Parts: sequence; structure tokens; C-alpha cells
Amino acid sequence: MEKKRKGSVYIHVPFCVRKCAYCDFYSLAGVNDLTGRYREALCREIRIQAERFGPVRVETVYLGGGTPSLLSGTDIRRILSVLRECMEVVPACEITMEGNPGTLEEKALEVYREAGVNRFSLGVQSFSDRMLRRIGRIHTAEQAVQAVRMLRRAGFSNVNLDLMYGLPDQDLNSFLDTVGEALTLSPEHLSCYSLIPEPGTEMGRQVESGEATLPDAEKLLQMEEEMRSLLSRNGFDRYEVSNYAREGRECRHNLVYWECEPYLGFGPGAHSDFDGRRFSHPADLLGWMQAMEAGMCFEKPEDDGSIEGRRFERVMMGLRMVRGVDLQRFFRDFGRRPEEIWPETIREMRRLSMIREGERLSLTKRGMDVMNTWLVRMMEEEEKTLNG
Repeated sequence: MEKKRKGSVYIHVPFCVRKCAYCDFYSLAGVNDLTGRYREALCREIRIQAERFGPVRVETVYLGGGTPSLLSGTDIRRILSVLRECMEVVPACEITMEGNPGTLEEKALEVYREAGVNRFSLGVQSFSDRMLRRIGRIHTAEQAVQAVRMLRRAGFSNVNLDLMYGLPDQDLNSFLDTVGEALTLSPEHLSCYSLIPEPGTEMGRQVESGEATLPDAEKLLQMEEEMRSLLSRNGFDRYEVSNYAREGRECRHNLVYWECEPYLGFGPGAHSDFDGRRFSHPADLLGWMQAMEAGMCFEKPEDDGSIEGRRFERVMMGLRMVRGVDLQRFFRDFGRRPEEIWPETIREMRRLSMIREGERLSLTKRGMDVMNTWLVRMMEEEEKTLNG
């Protein structure tokens, strides 16, 4: 009997009501009439990849976007049913679905839950209507509150709220008001991200032209510190740079990415790292659907990475987590320890902002705040070594 390999599943849903000003993920507005065709193409892709890779044991599934909550309960039920037919989705599988508060319907939520979705990630971003309008969200603060209540009535006991800070003209008090409002809703998990004005987005254009003014580094640091203190006092532990959870409620799917474990991505724009290969689907909904309907793999190979790139990625992703890098696994996979590869930087990090506990190497709270500086130092040191 062929042994089943472990692999998580990501499903990209590219539909949106309207593109948010800051978003650089692949999504399309105004094409919701294609959701049925998308659903069938997705089911076809799951079957194709299951035949290609053989038995896969799935322990986490994540439906992201875009706005997955624009799919009907029937759509989600069919997609998850086909996934179970083709792969071994374990009984305790964490199945997360993202949603926008402005698109939730109570009856659909009940079907999502019955279909197996057991974790819901709600894109709230802010409880200030002014801020929501500023970043192009389609929902209001009150709709976000009502969305959480709908989720609870539908039986969801594991809810994440996405929040953003560093928004245009945002001050400390208005952000802390948002965090406080989120806490009154008793979520199990909070993801708190600083706004990054990506090139090519509307927000990027506004910042570049001076139309939007973002808080400076000092204000951002104050927001982060006050937020962490408030969350800690309310029972939320920080387990990753931007993620906080009540005990036992960490997002298992995201830990797969941070631990550099294998996963398969389905849908246009999705990426995969599985069976020692990396590949992605072009961000082209129509092209992807046509390829799936013809029974073809519509994908492009990606650089599988040199050993130097893979081991740097392992450290970079591992240091994002409070629990840090698994040193035994690192040595098993790469035959060397981090301090042998980056001796000068690791020595300095351990003096200033790094902790070693058993076989884990992690950053202090202050170390996490300046993590990017250390990563640049590591890259510079390795380049210097390689160039002699």
C-alpha cells in the first residue's frame, strides 16, 4: 500500500465585491456570475492533482481570497466533498474559511459549518467607520459586530478577527478602541497587521503622491506595544510576529507555512510547495478555468531554491514564531547548524536578542521588533562567505 504523505491544502477564491485600497492579492470584482464555473473547475483540479501526487493526508485546509464568503453554502459543500473523495481529510482537520462582514448570510454560514468548516477568519480591519471607508472596505463596524454574532449562532466556536493598524491618519487611541471592541466580541484568535502600501495598489499610489499620510515609525511602535499589552492582559498570547491566540487556538494552517511544511494550492494565483517542488498557478481566472476544463495542469514551475535559499527561508520563517526554529530538524535537513552558517550574526543575536531553549532558537520580544535587521545581516554574512 502506498504511504500517504502529509500536506495541507490552500484554496484560492478570487472573487470580491470591490477591491480594497491596500490589497495586492489576486482578486476580481464584478465577476460573481462565474462562481459556479469556478467551483466545477476547482473540483476538477483537485481530482487532477490527487491522481498526480497520489495519497495525501490533509490536516489543515484554508479557503482564502479574495472573498470566499461570496461562494454559496452549496459551493463550499461540493468543494469539500470532492476534497474528501480524493484525499484523506482527517477527522480533526482544521478547515478555515475567510469572509467579509458585508457578505455573510446566516443560512449560508450554517451550511458552511455543516460542510465541515470549523474555523472562520473575519476581515474586520477596523471598528471605525471612517477608517473602513478610508481603506475601501465594503462593511461597517456594526456589520462586523453582527457578523460575529451570526457566526456564533451558526455554531462557530473558533473565530479569528483580522485587524490593521498604521492606517492613514490613524492615532493610537482610535486603534486601541478597535482592539478593545474586538475583545468585547470574545474571539479565539486575533491577527493584527501593520498596513504596507504595496506598489500597484490604490493605497500605494496615494502614499506615493502624498494623498495619504501614514503614522511614522515611532507611532507604529507605540501602537504595537500598547496593543500587545492590552491583548496579554486579556488572555491572548503572541505566538507569531502578527498573531495572537487564546491557549490552544493558534492557527494550525499558518503554522504549516511558518514551519516550511508541505502544502498544495488550488485555484488561480495559488502557490504550492509539495513533494520537493514549488509551483504556482498564473493569476488568470479565465485561463485557469479553461485549462481545468480541458484536464490540463495550468501551472508554472518556480525556483525550488538552492540549499542556501531553503535554509535561510527556514530560519526567516521560524524566527517569526515565538517558539522559534527547530534546530534538530534544521540539522537533519541541511547537515549544519545555524551558528555554523552565520557564526558572526548568530553570536551577536544571542548576545542582544536571541534565546536558545533546548533545541529551539527564538527571538526575544525586542528581537522580533528588529528581526528584518538581523535577517539582512545574515544574508550579508552568507554572501561574504560564498564570495570568499
